[in-house]
Amino acid sequence: MSIQTDSVGRNALIIAFIINLIMITADLAYGLMMNSASLLSDAANNAGDVFILGSSILVLSSTTVVKNRLALLKGIIMIAFGLWAFYYVYLGIIGMSQLTGGIISFVGVISLIGNTSVALMMYKHQHKDINFMSAFICCRNDAIASVGIILAGLLVIFTRSFWPDIIIGSFIATIVCLGGIKIIRLSLKSIPSVEDDCC
Repeated sequence: MSIQTDSVGRNALIIAFIINLIMITADLAYGLMMNSASLLSDAANNAGDVFILGSSILVLSSTTVVKNRLALLKGIIMIAFGLWAFYYVYLGIIGMSQLTGGIISFVGVISLIGNTSVALMMYKHQHKDINFMSAFICCRNDAIASVGIILAGLLVIFTRSFWPDIIIGSFIATIVCLGGIKIIRLSLKSIPSVEDDCC
C-alpha cells in the first residue's frame, strides 16, 4: 500500500468516524426521549462502529497479525452492542415507548444521507485488508439500518402502533450481531482468504 493510498484510506476512516459520532448524538437524544427501540438500536450500532473505526485508524500501519487480532475484538464488541440493543427492544415490548413517527423518520433520513456516503467511500477501500473490510461492513450496516429507521417512523405514523419500531429495532440489532459474527469469521482467516470471501 503506497503512502498516498494509505493517506486516502485514513482520511476515509476519519470521516466515517466523525459521521458516526454525530449519528450517535442524534440517535441517543431522540431515542432516549421517546424510548425508541429502532433509534436506540441504531445508537448501539453506531457506538460499536465508533470503536471499530477509531481502532481501525490506530492500526492502519500495523502488521496483518495485529489487524486480525483487533478484528476479532471488533467482532466481539459488535455482538455485545447488538445484544445491548435487544434490551431496548424488550423495553419497547413491555410498553415503555412514547413514539413520534415523524421524528424517527427525520433522524433516519439524516442518517441515510451520511451513512450511504460513508459506505460508498469505504467500499473503495474494503479490498485492502481486514481493517478496511470490517470498517466497510460497519458502514454498510449503518446505511441499511437507516432505511429501516425511516420505514419504522412511517409505519408508526400510519399504524399508530409501537410494533413497527420494535420490529425494525430487532432487525437492526440482528444486523449488528450478524456483522460481528462475520468479522470474527474473517479475522480467523488469512488476508487472501478474506478478499476471496468478500469479492
